[in-house]
Amino acid sequence: MSRKLSRKAWGSEQKHRRAAGVASQVAVLLLLWGVLPLFAGEQIQFKPGWNVFSPKDDIRLGWQAAAQDDKQLPLIDEADVLDYVSRLGRRLAAVAPNNEGYPFAFRVVNSPDINASALPGGFIYVNRATIESAQDEAQLAGVIAHEEGHVVMRHATQRATELLLHRLGLGVLEGLLGQDSGLGGHLTEMGVNFLVGSALLKYSRDQESQADAVGAYILYQAGHDPRAMTQFLEIIQRKYPQRTTEYFLDHPVPEHRIEKVEAEIPELGPPLANPKTDSPEFQVAKARLLHMPPPKSEPAPQ
Repeated sequence: MSRKLSRKAWGSEQKHRRAAGVASQVAVLLLLWGVLPLFAGEQIQFKPGWNVFSPKDDIRLGWQAAAQDDKQLPLIDEADVLDYVSRLGRRLAAVAPNNEGYPFAFRVVNSPDINASALPGGFIYVNRATIESAQDEAQLAGVIAHEEGHVVMRHATQRATELLLHRLGLGVLEGLLGQDSGLGGHLTEMGVNFLVGSALLKYSRDQESQADAVGAYILYQAGHDPRAMTQFLEIIQRKYPQRTTEYFLDHPVPEHRIEKVEAEIPELGPPLANPKTDSPEFQVAKARLLHMPPPKSEPAPQ
């Protein structure tokens, strides 16, 4: 009798062990499925180029430029639009690599040109026509993520570093390091600034390519299909050829841009099961803009 009970007890224990083992394996698989995209993305290292400015300098210089741009540019103060763009931009910035505590502030410019600009430190200006031309939230997110790529890779102050090196030489440049406003003061003396439309914000093809890569990473981490970035470019080239001139002047297209982005996407991790495509908030913001009177004037020339 006791022998039969022992066998039953042993059999019951084995069933419990097998069940526990299966449950453990399922839990591990679910855990991996949940964190693998983030883990895979974290393996990608994005490193800003050589820069004599500090991230705090980026914020200070960007804030100074934004204070002027806010006075000169025809900004839209529609609360629903601004709140939506700011929420979307901050959600994307939350997963941006190399985020050095940049404040990330967003503005919408009342301009018919399809364009967007990023000042150092995270001050981003999105033209009204860009939002109106996007078909869904993911495409707008692609534009903003690309601009955030310029911010976290510190492309504006990297270009300023190259300019100062060319004008002053390495010895003088090293001597200015650590001096309050020393570098920024030399930029002012040379008539160089970080305002929207300035030469320092016209990035090279290599920088545009890097911003694409970082933007794709940000989109993926935020749950959007990274291909939305290149989808937007294809759409505006096809539907609005006359309105995209300024965009491609400020954003020179890297060679084989779409192919490069698509080649990088598999490195981000497994395909997203249900990528975010659109939202009611995007459609409301877009509708508000489309029902507003057309822009009265172009952005102030710099």
